[in-house]
Amino acid sequence: MAARVLIAEHNLESRNRMREAVGEGGRVEIIGMARDGQEAIQMALKLQPDVAIISDDLPGIPGIKTCEMLNAIAPDVMPVLVSSRQDAAQTANAMQLGIRAVVSKTSSAEALISLIEDLAEIRNRRLSKEIQEWKDAARFPKIVSVTGAKGGVGKSTIAVNLAVTLAKRLPRKIALFDLYTQFGDVSTMLNVVPKHTITDLFSASPELDAEMVKDYITHHPSGVDVLVTAVEPSPLNAVGVEFLDSLLYTLKNNYRYIVIDMPHMLQELTFSTLISSDEILLIANLLDVTTIADTKKLYDTLLKEHFIKENIKIVLNRESRINRLNLRDVERVFSGCRLYHLANDNGMTTAVNQGTPIVLTAPDSSFAHDMLLLANAVMGLDNAADNKTISVIHKLFKKAA
Repeated sequence: MAARVLIAEHNLESRNRMREAVGEGGRVEIIGMARDGQEAIQMALKLQPDVAIISDDLPGIPGIKTCEMLNAIAPDVMPVLVSSRQDAAQTANAMQLGIRAVVSKTSSAEALISLIEDLAEIRNRRLSKEIQEWKDAARFPKIVSVTGAKGGVGKSTIAVNLAVTLAKRLPRKIALFDLYTQFGDVSTMLNVVPKHTITDLFSASPELDAEMVKDYITHHPSGVDVLVTAVEPSPLNAVGVEFLDSLLYTLKNNYRYIVIDMPHMLQELTFSTLISSDEILLIANLLDVTTIADTKKLYDTLLKEHFIKENIKIVLNRESRINRLNLRDVERVFSGCRLYHLANDNGMTTAVNQGTPIVLTAPDSSFAHDMLLLANAVMGLDNAADNKTISVIHKLFKKAA
């Protein structure tokens, strides 16, 4: 396929001469001819050529500035500056501005055609499916830590149901990691009995072997792979920080999402995990003012420790029309922070007792609907329409407030 080229040259005779020289032989297709910098930019945006050949003495916007602007607003177009002079300083400046090459006005047609073909090949590789997949941030592995300022707010329930919801789209690409060293509930909520724990792995080999991790994973029928830190109560430092860092790195190489059910205590292990997290879900509810106050303290603490605000989501669990706190007051407390809402569901206790997540037992429930929207947000799939209200119950609650 011939390389597609835009030529920008003010002088009519020079423009036609370049068109004839470069277009001869059919190796290059001339798709546009511009007379000044502004026209060159407009045509490049419209036609999207592989290569733009820009003369340095264009009227209006100079050639080198035209190339710089093309590099900024049409990054897939390869700009080449044709200069009446060539020196090291000009070439160095051009490279800094993103210009792909600087050639002389006396360059041979063959040399210019060869350069165009080389640049077109580079552009094609940049636009290949493989490269585009690398540019898609939604495909990057992500660690999602689910925590809160208090116990009993539903962290484990949310972590389990979030992981299962994600696994509906990406089975066997979701890891659920129970980081509790004491009284973790993930295995109970999923009705699984892990053969080995992460504390066992750390005791056996503080220097992590990636292959060994496979033996410490429990597969759940939902498509979630489960890791449990401890079954019996263990010290808070039962797993080393460096070991955990290596484990999370290994998991990111094998899973798209690693959902971590994390204790609410801020200590070395949990803080290190938060630092490694791509998303942090702070779980609270509207049952008492101390939960909201403590959640705000934790949120502010994370911001003071230079955590990125956009990576922290406040999730209000068990929301209903009879909550004790006014939702609008809570929204003012977390002004400027995106809030997510999960409906209260009377079937939650039954689901926990049965060891089956409620998003599986009641997939049409308000909670399952809200959880799907939260999962979409974690995956970067939420849209502006969902930003205003997250659940039907949330809308009803606001009307009643």
